[in-house]
Amino acid sequence: MEKVTDPVCGMQIDPEKAAGRSEYQGQTYYFCSEGCKKSFDADPKKYVKPGDSHHGHP
Repeated sequence: MEKVTDPVCGMQIDPEKAAGRSEYQGQTYYFCSEGCKKSFDADPKKYVKPGDSHHGHP
């Protein structure tokens, strides 16, 4: 399985072993920890750049 990047901390993670995931604007984002997921969920616009799609699967 291809690794994805945690949008909060930048860590490369295996999506099958991610501590959490969130959907935002039709995209799935994976996280290395619950802390990163909570940070993202609180303010996703802070971590997602327009046109940025390499964090999850289409």
